[in-house]
Amino acid sequence: MLSVSIHHHRRRFRTAVAHLFVLLFVLLSLAIFPYGSIFASEPKPNVPSESLSGQIDQLIDQAKEREGVVSAPRSTDAEFMRRVSLDLSGKIPPVSELRLFLADPDPKKREKLINRLLDTPGFVVHFTNIWRSILLPEAGTDLQARVQIPEFEAWLRSQLRENTHYDEIVRQIINAPLAVNRNQAESDTSQGLTPRAYYIAKQFKPESLAASTSRAFLGVRIECAQCHDHPFDKWKQEQFWQYAAFFSNVAPAQQGGVGAVLNVTEVVGKPQIKIPDTNRLVEASFLDGVQPDWEQEQLNPRLRLSEWVTSPENPYFAKATVNRVWSLFFGRGLIDPVDDFSASNLATHPKLLDLLATKFQEHDYDLKYLIREIANSQTYQLTSRQTDPSQSRTEWYGKMPTRGLTAGQIFANLIQATGFFQQTTEANGNLFGPGMNDPQTEIFELFKSDSESRLEPRATILQALALMNGTFVTNATSLEQSDVFTAIVDFPGLSVEQKIEAFFLSALSRKPTDAESQRLADYVKSQASEEDRTHAYADLFWALLNSSEFLLNH
Repeated sequence: MLSVSIHHHRRRFRTAVAHLFVLLFVLLSLAIFPYGSIFASEPKPNVPSESLSGQIDQLIDQAKEREGVVSAPRSTDAEFMRRVSLDLSGKIPPVSELRLFLADPDPKKREKLINRLLDTPGFVVHFTNIWRSILLPEAGTDLQARVQIPEFEAWLRSQLRENTHYDEIVRQIINAPLAVNRNQAESDTSQGLTPRAYYIAKQFKPESLAASTSRAFLGVRIECAQCHDHPFDKWKQEQFWQYAAFFSNVAPAQQGGVGAVLNVTEVVGKPQIKIPDTNRLVEASFLDGVQPDWEQEQLNPRLRLSEWVTSPENPYFAKATVNRVWSLFFGRGLIDPVDDFSASNLATHPKLLDLLATKFQEHDYDLKYLIREIANSQTYQLTSRQTDPSQSRTEWYGKMPTRGLTAGQIFANLIQATGFFQQTTEANGNLFGPGMNDPQTEIFELFKSDSESRLEPRATILQALALMNGTFVTNATSLEQSDVFTAIVDFPGLSVEQKIEAFFLSALSRKPTDAESQRLADYVKSQASEEDRTHAYADLFWALLNSSEFLLNH
């Protein structure tokens, strides 16, 4: 099919590849909707009903029966390992680990895999990225917020590495020390890490801090009451500013360049704030209307607010947290959107939401416990292949929803699948620096999304072109630069079919179906020379990396 060098005749090569891509896209789309016969469901194990994962399944099954939803089969081992690896470590699994997992006869191997992934550095890095994007959304557009990311991420990684429980993480964020220790040695950064970047990103504005903390930690959009009483909910303008008053005693004392806040002044005691465009002063009050005892000496308003937010008596905190974590694994919350707890936006599974919140509290707000139980549920382990029309109603979890990947996951998957990474230099190593043109920055900029939902990923022409014709993917599928491609093509003793299987395992974390293997083997074997066969393997690998199956979590 291709008889000339890829380097000298790129246009002809890309035209041929495009034809193959069309063919493979059809084959691979069938592999997802629905999967081929190789994806026969795994037998359903016995899950103890007294465990939280078992109780999750009982409540979900009751709802499906009530709504007339037919449950899809259990996922295959390959499907499950790819999904849970993406959800817990942020990238697809290495082929060596995938082969071992598929060959393991242990009926508890999924449970063991979940436990192992929770203890890896990949989990820490991935969930650092998740919580940073939730807490510092300004980093995508605000340069001052961007330069705060390294310290905030370093602090957050240290918390997740030590499995600091979530209520303590939130208390530390709300009550972050804001003053800079000028006497601290530049090399002594580990002891000086704080989440003060959260305040810098919000520019120390009480209204911004009030809106952010209520949405991130309580699931409540009180900013809709900033200028007037909320039109569709119970929140009043006065309540918004009473809550914002907790941050009114904080102000930057001195600023240098971008992000260079040198010190902060903070007054203890009863805080007040003026409602804009009025002459009314309001005192700080919690959202339940209760005021702290301001008579206590040297009372820090932010400390008292952090205690109220994370209190077991707070009606929002535990529910908002488990709802957000649930959405990370299913693409939607039990209350959706996740930050819109209101009388007009009720939970689809109220008993399940209450159960998750109660168990989360009983386990001292341990995020790993909550994640472990969700991932061990059969609800999470269903196939994403639709086997009945009723499964299209995602809120009843008849099958596993197909979700879009984050920009970070896409780039990590490309690195994992190809073994290729153009090393950044000192000049272009800052991911968030202006004018950077390295592959990582390119992928992050192209695939970043402001959408709150991963259930409806939208591809753009620029994204498609970047993957189809970009320098990174071209180099990553070349014999000269891709470690994985070279290892597969040059490995002695492998048959054409075995090489095709290796490419599928590397890119899609599964073996090809019999039909895929036969058609692709015929294509490779039809090439006239060894060089043409190498180009054919490059076509195949390139097509797999551009398929919807590679770009989705399913």
